[in-house]
Amino acid sequence: MEIIAIVFSFIVAIVIIDNIFDERKKKMKIEAALREAEMERGYAPGTYSRSFSSRKAYKEFTKEMKKRKKNGEPDFPLKNDREERAALEKGIRDLEKRIENIDLIMKEKSKKTEGGK
Repeated sequence: MEIIAIVFSFIVAIVIIDNIFDERKKKMKIEAALREAEMERGYAPGTYSRSFSSRKAYKEFTKEMKKRKKNGEPDFPLKNDREERAALEKGIRDLEKRIENIDLIMKEKSKKTEGGK
């Protein structure tokens, strides 16, 4: 009877620990999503979400951010980089289309000049 109670208590403990880790995992996913959204909008990570394990790390981060603002640097330029990359990719696609059009026009002109001779 005692063995059954011990086994049952282990099972209960495992279930409880599993639930605790699931909750922590969900919280971590939410925090990561918040930090990602902050970075996409151009804010420094941790501006609205809590991404620091200690108060000391937070103070160091705020000192660094104050230095950046003092020097005129952006908080977190990830959003601009993504937008710039998308604009460059679109520009490359447009240039490829123009080159294809120019090639087609040149081929037509060369056919006309060969046929007119």
